[in-house]
Amino acid sequence: MPPAPGERAAVEVEDLVKAYPGVTALAGVSLEIPAGKITAVVGENGAGKSTLMGILAGLKAPDSGSVRVFGEGVGNFDPHTMLSVHHVALVPQELLLCPERTVAENVLLGTEPSTGPFPSRRELRRETARLLAELGSAIDPNRLVAELPVVEQQEVVIARALARRCTVLILDEPTAMLSPEESDRLFGLLHRLRSSGTTIVYVSHRIPEVFALADRIYALRDGRLIDGWAKDEVGPEAVVRAMIGRDLIERDHETAAGAGVLCSVRNLRGPVFRDVSFELREGEVLGVAGLPDSGRTELLRALFGAAPSEGTIELGGRPLEVRSPAEAIRSKVAYVPAERRSQGLLPTMDVADNLAVLQLSRFTRFGFVRWGALRREAASQAERSGVRCRDVRQGVRELSGGNQQKAILTRWMSIRPRLMLLDEPTRGVDVGSKEDIYELLQGLIQEGAGVVLSSSDLPELLRVCDRVVVMRQGRIVGVLNPEEATEGGIMALATGVEEGVA
Repeated sequence: MPPAPGERAAVEVEDLVKAYPGVTALAGVSLEIPAGKITAVVGENGAGKSTLMGILAGLKAPDSGSVRVFGEGVGNFDPHTMLSVHHVALVPQELLLCPERTVAENVLLGTEPSTGPFPSRRELRRETARLLAELGSAIDPNRLVAELPVVEQQEVVIARALARRCTVLILDEPTAMLSPEESDRLFGLLHRLRSSGTTIVYVSHRIPEVFALADRIYALRDGRLIDGWAKDEVGPEAVVRAMIGRDLIERDHETAAGAGVLCSVRNLRGPVFRDVSFELREGEVLGVAGLPDSGRTELLRALFGAAPSEGTIELGGRPLEVRSPAEAIRSKVAYVPAERRSQGLLPTMDVADNLAVLQLSRFTRFGFVRWGALRREAASQAERSGVRCRDVRQGVRELSGGNQQKAILTRWMSIRPRLMLLDEPTRGVDVGSKEDIYELLQGLIQEGAGVVLSSSDLPELLRVCDRVVVMRQGRIVGVLNPEEATEGGIMALATGVEEGVA
């Protein structure tokens, strides 16, 4: 899709091709990104977005095709050339910073102002303060990066790009780890950058924020450009259809909750939460909402035996003592952590190992693993759960984020859990994979299992959950039934501003 009449192209991509063993990541992608605008690139995990952004940032070279930046052809695809010559910078999902150095040292790393042969710390702080002020940020240049929340660390990375005269800024899933308030702060910063003439390429799975920010939208699927639109020419449904190749089936959440109490928690206390009590019915999905410091993640870890706690837990009417995750697993309690890469996956192993690790005894005889039988079962499970991979012997870290998450869920469902604990189960997951995950959960609760789902995605809580527990500062401050739960009401309880919020 060419720029509108009168618009100048900042980046022109023509017929880009990039292939890896067994998969074509980009299959002849051509598009143009207008200067001084915000262009969104959307698509499911594995659509080719990260590969395209990696090429634009110089992290990888295309097999064929060309890229021009403000009319100048790119000859060398490496980060230094793309930043210093073409002034293209990437803000990745995993921020590359030196946490034990100050903000100023990170912003001007490698370009420190000097007086004679030595860097000038005064000029270092002054120039950093100026760059941050341009962003509307009030971060102290003397603070250690390790002390900053994620949204301020992103501002440091953006300031570092501006210090190197960046004119094209790429952001890859920048709100994946942010609260709604932090996301709003980032959006304000991006609007200011656009007003100052910076070209922004915004990669996201979150369709509402794409429509709130972008001037233009491109949709990729299976390594191909499907379509592109000016924002006012298209609606969210058409964009989602282009992303996943089908219409989403809109359906109201139908509760499977029965009358019997599956899990009862009384006066549970831990290092960051206290006096937590609730009941979970058979077949119920109980949501847990709250700000990042509310204690909701720590609560799920305690229920799984991964964090210390005191109090009473009953499962199926019997006392449940979970002093370790191993004891929790023996009691049919499953836990999917928010940090799937560092806590949920076995990253050095293949898909089959990740799916079958909890059922190795089924495939072991006289101390030897029957690898053929294990892989056949893993392949069957992957197919049933919609885990897309070349082969179950493929490395699990080669999968897209959505397929990694489905693999983790499939692993836990192999033990037929009675209680499933989910922390941010669809963070960084595309809209198609979200639907697959919801289908897996629906099958689980239809069998009578209970689910405790902690999430910062309020629309997800309202859609999926039968009730929503709201936590603030380590305590439950409200339990909302479907007829009374709204995004505003949840946030009012979570922030302590109960009055005056619809």
